[in-house]
Amino acid sequence: MPTIELIVEADEPALFFSSASGAEAYLEAIDVREGVYSVAYGPDGQVFKLEAIGDRVRITSVEGLKEPDALRALLLRYLSAAKAHDVKDTETLSGLLARCEAAAI
Repeated sequence: MPTIELIVEADEPALFFSSASGAEAYLEAIDVREGVYSVAYGPDGQVFKLEAIGDRVRITSVEGLKEPDALRALLLRYLSAAKAHDVKDTETLSGLLARCEAAAI
């Protein structure tokens, strides 16, 4: 099972990737331009910026910026949409990510 290295906020409400390079290859530049994918997070809440460069997507770390609470809220929305009913708001970030492992691309 792949380890989640990048979580992209989306309409789904999230996409999970085992690498940033995999996310860059998977995501479409037009969707980044149109705001479908606005932000990404590392597993500890590190913030990543998504940019459309021509027809490619580039993902870069925003140095020094971590938003674990925003990541937690995104994971809770994802798990709610996935109908995971036994999720507690007090569950650790790593516990929430472990519940999402099967969705990693």
